[in-house]
Parts: sequence; C-alpha cells; structure tokens
Amino acid sequence: MIVNMTSNAINKCIYMLWLGDEELNDNRLHAINNMPNNTVLITKDNLYQYIKINHPLHPAYQSLSTVHKSDYMRCYLMHHYGGGYSDIKYTNINWENAFNMMDTNHKIELMGVKTTHGHTYAGIELWSDTLKNTILNNIDSLVSMGYMICKPYSTITNKWYNELHVQLDSYLERLYLHPAKYTRECFDPQLGYAMTTPKWEGISEYHSMYPISWNLLLSQILYPIQVEYMDKINNTTMIHIF
Repeated sequence: MIVNMTSNAINKCIYMLWLGDEELNDNRLHAINNMPNNTVLITKDNLYQYIKINHPLHPAYQSLSTVHKSDYMRCYLMHHYGGGYSDIKYTNINWENAFNMMDTNHKIELMGVKTTHGHTYAGIELWSDTLKNTILNNIDSLVSMGYMICKPYSTITNKWYNELHVQLDSYLERLYLHPAKYTRECFDPQLGYAMTTPKWEGISEYHSMYPISWNLLLSQILYPIQVEYMDKINNTTMIHIF
C-alpha cells in the first residue's frame, strides 16, 4: 500500500520496518499479525517502492547499521508520507481512535505513546546540561520513539528530516571509511570505538570505528524538537498495553 501525500492530510497506513537480512522470529511475526489491516511491513526488498524520485536516500544510508537505517527510514516515512509508525513489538494500541483524533485536531502534528524516563536517559550523551534538564522536566508530555502518528510535511517532520540530513552530512566521510558491518553496531562515546551486541550478532568481541552512537539519529534529534513544539504534540490518546 503506497500513498502519495502532498499536503498535511492524514495517511492512515501504519509502517513497520525490518531492513536487515535476519528472519523475523515468532514474537515479531505475532506482533505483525496482531496489527490492523492498514499496516505495511517495509523490508530491504520493497524499500525502494517508498523512496520518492525527488527525495532519494541520503548518500550515507548504505553505510549505516540496520538499526540506524530503521531510524533514518522512520523519519523519511513520517515526513514524506505521514501516518503511523510502530516498532515490531506486540501491543494493543487503538490506532483507529488515534487516527480519528488526528483528523479532528488540526493543531496536532505528532501523536504517540508517552515516553519514559529510562528511554530518555538512553539518549542524553550529546545534550547540554540545560537541554537535558529541559527535556527531563517535560518528560511526561513527550512522545516515545517506538509508536507514533505524524502529519506529513509538517513543522515537526520538516525540522526532524532536515536535522537528520545535516547530522548525516557531518558524518558522511567517516561513514564511507568505516561502514557498519553488524545490525546493532554503534559507537560508544565512553569507549571511543564502535561495538555491537554479542548475543544478537553471535560474536564475542568486536571493535570498529563506525562513528554513529545508538541514539544519534533518532531520540537525540526528535526529543529536542518536541520540546520546541510542545503545543503540536499529544501523548495522551495512544495508550499501549504490552
């Protein structure tokens, strides 16, 4: 299901991303099968059906880890198509109710599940103390990264998309030199090199100079934007039960 969006109308598709070579396990298949019929699973095999001719993937995309490719595509889809995004995890969100609310509230540009203190702390390594405190003081009003609905080409998605591309521009040369080799590869600022998760990758130890930290392309961009546009977000309509 491909929807061409040219305005801030609501696209009622829900997108899920699985961009690696790994097979989906039973838990993830169960999560997908539990989703509404208007859900689209995007994989590396059908990805280019959703890339707009005038808006190609950033040149850094092919050098990113699979996790970071998903972070990039989450932004790409929410900006150019809008609609819903869901992690591939079992949940009982009432998506229909959320879409209906977005249809009737023209002010809201981003709706999602309420975030948690733990998830926010996971993304603070590059924030200043002032920004960190501002975000943590407003945590109860912020939308998490895992489940959201966006209006396309909105103030929020435009800034998200542009800042993501600026970030990737600054890392492009290093990514060409040190592309990711593993699904969950990420730079660890404390260690000064990149690592991956052994239980996922089946390796005992791995060091590289892949330069992108775990949260750099998603929460470190989108949380500050939410704080800037608090009047355009809503995290009270979408309630999840895992």
